Amino acid sequence: MTEDQKQDARFADRALASLPATAVPSALEARILADFDHVAARRAPGTLSRIFNRWRDAVWPSAPVWKPASVLAASLVIGVMAGALVPASDFASNASTSTTSSDQQYAAGDAPPVVNMAGDL
Repeated sequence: MTEDQKQDARFADRALASLPATAVPSALEARILADFDHVAARRAPGTLSRIFNRWRDAVWPSAPVWKPASVLAASLVIGVMAGALVPASDFASNASTSTTSSDQQYAAGDAPPVVNMAGDL
């Protein structure tokens, strides 16, 4: 704290100490508290709102509704762009050139599953 800030703090303390202490009338205090309770009761969420808030908090706690919605929209846009811009797999491009099966390389998930129906009996 600089010297100017200390002087300002001392001045503020003296100014506040010189002010008279005025008590709030009890009727005014009761009315303010009653109004606060009335406003709080009016803003209390209904059943549908509570269910929605629980679901929202499960997805993204204490977030406004637009945040999860915008993240979902962004992920959908990225997915559509990736689907449109990423080239097709080698299998689709090699099938049109009629190469031999030994020239084609497959990833583990690209090969069709081998089903042996006679072995299961």
